[in-house]
Amino acid sequence: MKLYGVRTSPYVRHARIALAQSGLEWQLEQVNSETIIKSPTRRVPFLIDGDLILTDSSVIVRHIREKTGQPFLKTIAHHELFALSTTVLDTAVNVFLMNVNNSDDLAVVAAGASTIGFDPKSYFESQQKRVGIGIRELDKLTLPDTEPYNDGEIRLACLLDWAIYRGTVDITGMAGLQHFLDKIRNWIPFTETAPDI
Repeated sequence: MKLYGVRTSPYVRHARIALAQSGLEWQLEQVNSETIIKSPTRRVPFLIDGDLILTDSSVIVRHIREKTGQPFLKTIAHHELFALSTTVLDTAVNVFLMNVNNSDDLAVVAAGASTIGFDPKSYFESQQKRVGIGIRELDKLTLPDTEPYNDGEIRLACLLDWAIYRGTVDITGMAGLQHFLDKIRNWIPFTETAPDI
């Protein structure tokens, strides 16, 4: 089994954690311009397991869990936490990749030709707002102090660690999220999958 990706990706990290917990034999292959073409979506992570190619981190994690008889999002609450964390993560990644320091920088960018009158400045601002609201909602949750962690909690931890590193989220004053992140950072599968930066 081979997982393709980059160590700094929070999506790849979640898959790496699941693989570390699985006991399966696997390798991480750092993706490059030659290997990315193996993925039909041209993004990471993707997993090759024999003839099976999986191209989404949630499907990869589910495949690993099912292959080893481990639970994957056993309850609606676990799934909701996973979905909310993924939505905030996707949005934070989008904001990060826009590489914009100030939305005023986008005021000079021409609006697109879409039927809804896409405006880059208002889009960027709405994405920033979505991340902030999502993080505040996540801070309201009761999160565990110790393992075992479910995949919703693991996805949240991957989001927080990545977003803090990239400067897209500030959880100062958010006691629930700070406490949760402090605790999970001591969990060996999370620690061992931290990017080599």
